[in-house]
Amino acid sequence: MGQFMAIKNATKNKGFSLIELLIASSVGLIAIGVVGSVFLSGYKSANQRSLELLLQQDVNDALSLLKQDILRAGYQSGASSSYIVSGATDIVTLSGLGSDEQCISYAYHDGTVQHLRSFYSKDGTDSSSVTVKNLKFYSTTVAGKNMSDVCKNGQSVLDQNQLAVNEFSITEQSLSSASATSKLLTIKLVAHLRANPSISTAKSIQIKTRNWYTPISSASTTSQLINITLAAHLKNDDSVSTSKSIQIKTRNWQ
Repeated sequence: MGQFMAIKNATKNKGFSLIELLIASSVGLIAIGVVGSVFLSGYKSANQRSLELLLQQDVNDALSLLKQDILRAGYQSGASSSYIVSGATDIVTLSGLGSDEQCISYAYHDGTVQHLRSFYSKDGTDSSSVTVKNLKFYSTTVAGKNMSDVCKNGQSVLDQNQLAVNEFSITEQSLSSASATSKLLTIKLVAHLRANPSISTAKSIQIKTRNWYTPISSASTTSQLINITLAAHLKNDDSVSTSKSIQIKTRNWQ
């Protein structure tokens, strides 16, 4: 009797059939495929989002750098007049470089050396020698440089392996009052992802050029109108910034 029961149990516990194993394997492969597809989709989405953030951040940083530096234009330490580089007629000069390409150039003097600067858009090449239009920044403190030396030999401001410039345009408007004349610059920068040109961003800023020294005269007295501008930004986010200006008329005590 005991021997019969053992044979019966052995017959019942014979394991999985080949068909059951094939079905289980197929279900497992389908599950792996679904998980892999979801992972790849999430990876592509995250990678695309990171490139979009790179585009936004780089354009914001470029305009922030441009604005903060242009506010120095015309400064001349210890002098009684604004600094204008040799060959220029104003503290800020706009010039065209060709079709849809512009350059803004300026200079300031720290009391020791001249700082000649420019921002411009121009075709260049990336690390693979592929032609790409980008925003360039030129800076030099070499003595004797003038307006003929700007708007060339600059370094890329944006990551030219990832981004390309659609438009870099500058318009100026004269602002005049009874005591001073300055310019309001409107600068627009449009850029896109090279891997996906349909993803682009357009940003613009306005900059009021400074009058570092403006004498005010009348029949009986002479004083000065001083323009003071303070620009600041968050240390951990340069795109969050503010700029404030005040005017102070010096007194004649006699």
